[in-house]
Order: sequence, then C-alpha cells, then structure tokens
Amino acid sequence: KGGRSYTEVALFGAHVMKFTQVSADGKETPLMWTTKKAVFDGSRAIRGGVPLIFPQFNKFGPMSAHGFARTAMFSLEGITSDLDTPSITANLKLSTNEVSKEMWGKEIDFSLNYLVTLQGAPDEKSSSSLTLDMQVTNKGKVDLGFTCALHTYFPVSDITKAVVTAALPGDSIKGMSYIDQLAEGKTRADKIVKQETDEIVFNQEVDRVYLNIPKALQVVDKATGLRIVQETNFTDAVVWNPWVDKAKRMAAKDYEENEYKQMVCVEVAEVGTAGNKVTLKPGEVFKRYTKISSTV
Repeated sequence: KGGRSYTEVALFGAHVMKFTQVSADGKETPLMWTTKKAVFDGSRAIRGGVPLIFPQFNKFGPMSAHGFARTAMFSLEGITSDLDTPSITANLKLSTNEVSKEMWGKEIDFSLNYLVTLQGAPDEKSSSSLTLDMQVTNKGKVDLGFTCALHTYFPVSDITKAVVTAALPGDSIKGMSYIDQLAEGKTRADKIVKQETDEIVFNQEVDRVYLNIPKALQVVDKATGLRIVQETNFTDAVVWNPWVDKAKRMAAKDYEENEYKQMVCVEVAEVGTAGNKVTLKPGEVFKRYTKISSTV
C-alpha cells in the first residue's frame, strides 16, 4: 500500500484482486473489477482482478480450461522496496508439483516467478502504476510449450459507453487481425477476422484474441472520462465481455447476470493461431510484463 494507491494479492493463484488509485483528497478509483459473487475459499478460481492463466489459455490444448496456475497455491519468495522510485514488489513463485505433473506431464520441470510491483506516483500530475512481471524457466530436459494470459478485469460505468483502443499516438488497432472465438470454424486459424475500426465497441457478446498488438492498449470510459492504460510486451490480447445470454448462464456459478454492464476484460496474452505460442528449450527463460495505470 502506498500513499496514493494500493493493491491486494492472494497467494492462491498469485491472484491480484485489487488495484485502486487514491487522489490527494482521498477519493478512491478502482482500476480492477471483481464480481460480487466471487468465491474466495479456494474451491474455484476468483472471478475478477487478474487471474493468471498458465500453461494453457482457454481450451486451446488437452488440459482443462485455463490450466492450473490460477487455482494453485504460490509461495511468497520475498518483498522488496525502493524508496527512491518509490515502489514495492512482491515475488510469488510456483514450481513443478503433483498437479502440474498430472496435467502437463511428469517429464516437465518448470518454475514460474510472478513479480507484482506497485509504484507510487512520481509527482502530483502523474498516477501510480501496477506492473506484473511473468517469468517462466524451463528447468527440465525436454522442450516446454505453453500458452498464457493475464486475464485482467477492468471496471466501466456502462459497457455500451466503453471502448478499447490503442493508447499511444500514431498507433491504431484498425486493420489488426483477431480470432473471433464466437465464429464457426474448427481451428483458430479458421476464425481470423480483420478489425475494421479504431475502436472496439460493445453492443453484443465479444470474445476475441487480437494478434500482434501495439505496445499499449487502453480502456476508455466515455461516460466518466476514465482511461486505463496497459503497456506491455505480450504480443496478443484477449478482449471479452459475456453480454446478456452468457451472463445469465454464468449467474448460476459466480457472476450476477447484470454485471456484464460494469466490466470488460482486456487480457494480454501469448495465444497465437495454432498449438503452443511459446516453446522454451531446456534452460531458457520466458519474460513478459504488463504495466497498468490511468488518467481521468
């Protein structure tokens, strides 16, 4: 917790549950969303915040959907701080275990370090930020293949007044390719579509994997003026809102049927169009990050 922001992180799933900015006059602005029906007893993944998806995104492989990391217990390797920045970092770790051997194979040996860094605002005109660093090391003797995502839920006041766009001047999402997961087709490659506009708008269910994304994306709430920016070196991004019908189906578990109006997922990822997007040879290390901040 800092003077102008705070975050909450669970060891269960290395799950970032909250990131909230605090103005000089004490006003809190949540930059992450969690359903009112979230389950925190460890019986299922937490819906909201940032579920860590590894080593399989969705059902793009032989494992159960989204792999095992989001429901695994991580260890806290340490907490460090830097008063000059100022920042504080929690280092969480997951290594080869019985569940990973069962789901991924006994020959797979890995370590996953997840660094969560809360950085304070450098001056009154700037905002604090939250950086999530994902580092995977192949400690085994065989190649390690996987897909992954940081399944971030962002808050909006009204989904019909929210858009997702490129964040940096000169960048655009127009013309980008994406996998429409709602389209018919047997493979990811069968479902590739071109983005026709500079903004992703929401007036129906959206479930897309954008490929080769720009360096920064943003969620813009046109009703409030809030702009949440994700800077990243992940190469793909999943944009998702369940809309009416799917929200009703999800309501039987851990979601209220009208909550689709107040959230959107923009999930930096490595998914690709076929197979495993990432392959690590023995001894190799995979490193990706995302940095979340905001302006009003």
